[in-house]
Amino acid sequence: MRRFADKLAAARWMRPALAVLAFVVWAAFAAIHAQVKPADFYVFWDAARHTGAPYDPALIAQLEAQLHISGAWPFVYPPTFLLLAWPFGQLPLELAYPLWTGLSAAAFFYAASHLVRPSFAVLALFIVPPVVLAISPGQTSLFVGAAMIGGWLLREKRPALAGVLFAVAACIKPQALILAPVVFWGHWRLVRYAIGAGGAIAFASLVFGPALWLQWPHALADFSHVTPATDRVNPSALLESPIFAGALAVLGLWIAWVWRDVTGLVAGGLCITPYAHQYDLAPLAPIALMWLIDRREHGWGGAICGAALLAGLVSDPGAGLAFAVALGVVGAWRPRPAPAPEFDEPIAAAG
Repeated sequence: MRRFADKLAAARWMRPALAVLAFVVWAAFAAIHAQVKPADFYVFWDAARHTGAPYDPALIAQLEAQLHISGAWPFVYPPTFLLLAWPFGQLPLELAYPLWTGLSAAAFFYAASHLVRPSFAVLALFIVPPVVLAISPGQTSLFVGAAMIGGWLLREKRPALAGVLFAVAACIKPQALILAPVVFWGHWRLVRYAIGAGGAIAFASLVFGPALWLQWPHALADFSHVTPATDRVNPSALLESPIFAGALAVLGLWIAWVWRDVTGLVAGGLCITPYAHQYDLAPLAPIALMWLIDRREHGWGGAICGAALLAGLVSDPGAGLAFAVALGVVGAWRPRPAPAPEFDEPIAAAG
């Protein structure tokens, strides 16, 4: 049985098959459960249909009235995000939502299957709260996570492609890469390609009109007034204090420095950015699963942190702070694991 499992893990068709399975399952989920009103994707879809004025509050008010949804749903993504969303905005909502959901899940599970060993263990991610909570509302976290994980795995052998992937992640959700200068310190070729690709994507977004780059900061400023009333997991929501904010910034920088990987980007950013939900932790789910599966290599501290994340316990600001502090401690004392396999490096069967 063990030999069969090892051969299955080494099969070249396993990762594409997992991606196809993720697409089919989650696209079908989206098609069947469209009535749950995935408001996040509705906003993306509506903005993609009105690229001339995606930040106009009247669009959201009209969408809320049309679809009978309530809450705070402003569009605050950068103009570069519209390059990803625009094709979906040209489709009927009934088709766009399942396609968006299926493609984001396929990209995420494909990237995760190169990180988790054995690769078929990523099937556990089908029920992990941060992943499910990213899929249900049609969030961007899985696209961002796929780009970040792929970029990190390719950083040594293919730094140009890695830089492009990180640029894509930043152009979708800039706050996800806020600690990139710390994490990528020394990876100068990757940084150069990331800057070049990011600039090219920003230039391409001018097709929607340069005025959007002037409107975006105003949309962010308006959203900052809504942020305190939202259900966040950021530790900053615990206390409004410059001293506390400074301490969190130090903690975030420490996490980024001691981990120097996707963990540093996501968990460190959680301490510094003012707005994040549980679904923003989805890029960490495959890493947490890796910690849990290989406890001897990654240490029990990582396994415990990973179990907490996978169980959905990091769901409020207090838990977010405990999680960040734990990762800061674990990162300083963790064993140094062997490098993860590259995208083009199959996992050899043991024995």
